[in-house]
Amino acid sequence: MKKFLLSAFAMLLALTAGAQSFTVEKSPNPLGVQAPAFGAFKAPAKANLAANQRLVGYFDTDDCDNYVGVTNFTGNNKVAIKLTADDLAPYYGKKIAGVRFNLGQGNTANGVFVQNLTLENGQIVDMTEIASSDKSVTSAAGATNTGEWHEVMFDNKVELSSSFQELFVGFNYKQTSSNYPIGVNSEVDGPFFVYANIPASQGGSGETWYQFQSGGMGLAIQLIVEGDFAPNSVQPLDLGTIKVVLGKTKNVKVTLKNFGSKLSNIDYTIALNGKAGAEQHLDFGKDFGVGGKHTVEIPFAAAPTTGEVPVTLTITKVNGEKNASTSNSASGTLITLSKALKKVTVVEENTGTNCPWCSRGHVAMEKMRKLYGDQFVGIAWHYFENGDPMYFTNYSVPGLSNGAAPQAVINRSSSAMDPYFDAVTAVATTLDDLPVVDVKVTGTFAEEDTKVNAKASVESLVSGDYNIVYALVADGLTGTTNKWKQKNAYSKTYAGSNGANNKSDLPEDLQPLWDAGSTYFATFNDVLIASSYTKSKNNATLPTLVENGVVSSEYTLSMPTSTKIKSAIKHDKVYVVAMVLDKKGAIINAAKSLVTNSTGIENVNNSSEATVVARYNVNGVQIAAPVKGINIVKMSDGTTRKVLVK
Repeated sequence: MKKFLLSAFAMLLALTAGAQSFTVEKSPNPLGVQAPAFGAFKAPAKANLAANQRLVGYFDTDDCDNYVGVTNFTGNNKVAIKLTADDLAPYYGKKIAGVRFNLGQGNTANGVFVQNLTLENGQIVDMTEIASSDKSVTSAAGATNTGEWHEVMFDNKVELSSSFQELFVGFNYKQTSSNYPIGVNSEVDGPFFVYANIPASQGGSGETWYQFQSGGMGLAIQLIVEGDFAPNSVQPLDLGTIKVVLGKTKNVKVTLKNFGSKLSNIDYTIALNGKAGAEQHLDFGKDFGVGGKHTVEIPFAAAPTTGEVPVTLTITKVNGEKNASTSNSASGTLITLSKALKKVTVVEENTGTNCPWCSRGHVAMEKMRKLYGDQFVGIAWHYFENGDPMYFTNYSVPGLSNGAAPQAVINRSSSAMDPYFDAVTAVATTLDDLPVVDVKVTGTFAEEDTKVNAKASVESLVSGDYNIVYALVADGLTGTTNKWKQKNAYSKTYAGSNGANNKSDLPEDLQPLWDAGSTYFATFNDVLIASSYTKSKNNATLPTLVENGVVSSEYTLSMPTSTKIKSAIKHDKVYVVAMVLDKKGAIINAAKSLVTNSTGIENVNNSSEATVVARYNVNGVQIAAPVKGINIVKMSDGTTRKVLVK
């Protein structure tokens, strides 16, 4: 066996602090900024597996929708996934048969390997190669962002056991300054490791393993294991937190890992606080087939009283037979709430006028406004480049950086994702959540409209310490200088390099960009213009929440003073946003409302010689008749007024 010995110091540097500056680069487009292909390419291969073989990795499907490289660190490199003891335990007694991976077009992999990691205090101090093959494979030349799946089998098959703490599974490849050979799946996330020679001058410690920032993607590398698998064997994965309203039942998405040869139905029990209920039966209406992970909906009833209790799901039978899996249970927390509160989801997007692909981000944000209405809060953070007249620095969103756009995070609990390709559909799943707080917010202009006094009221169904963040966003921003022009990668000017040869090749909602020009004057909405941050420090505070109580918070925000943006802001299109965050920094609920003048709200009964010609709600959507609350009305004399409908 070939053995790799690394000093504890070198590995500590490479895999912890030093690694944080290393990122992978996506396969580029001639326009130079991230550009996933339309319809995200799926490598059209099926695993060539025997009936007694299974796949183990960050995912076990054929999905691969992008390709990356580490073009700053060239040479004969290695890339690997890391499988933990939890990943491996269900396969103890089975044998390591080979490695399956996706390799980008025209690239060659010179062998695969499996390495056993020895840990001390959580750090890797030794690596021993336990299986390898020198077989060389090459993906056929093809279009950018395409590739092929390959399976490389081992002559000597090693049995998996509890002696393996963690495994690296990967392949050898040649990295140049312009190739992107490593297949990834943007729907999953997992640790990303590269063996490269990175000198100290570039932040490295020589030739060793480094953990790279993956950008929320999972490597398309899978371990092939083989052995005798029981035909009826299913493991449920951890449940996480489940929230149900008192007296109600909620269908919860649960992931089942199938080790068997078929999966068409299950029997199960649910235990609250250790007390199991009656056995239930669930028929899927189809056979999922051999192996794989599958998400199904299982009904969970609320506990008899409000509060938090441990919950355990046990799969007792599979296909009517006793579940053969030794890991037949999954645990989580069930929170029973006294009532259902309205969920509002926040999408924070990194964007910029000098980012040509950000034009699709604008389309996505507008689409989400229309799809999700007042359950959606968009914050377009112009942080891509400081030449942007809307460029803003006093803000901080974990997962977003100024060097990559368009990118978005949802409720600060997701990895960075593409706003157009990923966020639009991802938001829908978040709206099923039952929030533990309800947020209301108001904002009033003060000090001759240079300040906004924000007030938030937070009703809570639980007790605990939470945080609050305030922001001002503005709609309808436009300008007349070239700096206000949005670069546009979807212009016909870039036909062929933007994934389309004709206008009709673009998705319908992007087709208007085809004729808009390589730069165009856009109207910008949801633009972040102020926040409760000073640089990256949030200054707003929230009192400790009390179960079934209400607390209040206030903060004064400063309107922009820069002449570049000040003249573009319309005071009747400025909104205040309040976001409540948990201890981990995730947004658990939010609210948004129009900022009003301290004396500028007119009663709807006030008379005027001018007549109303158009009426809008606080989200800027035109309405046919008055609605309760603040209405924005456009008058026949050209003025716009805010009125309070009682």
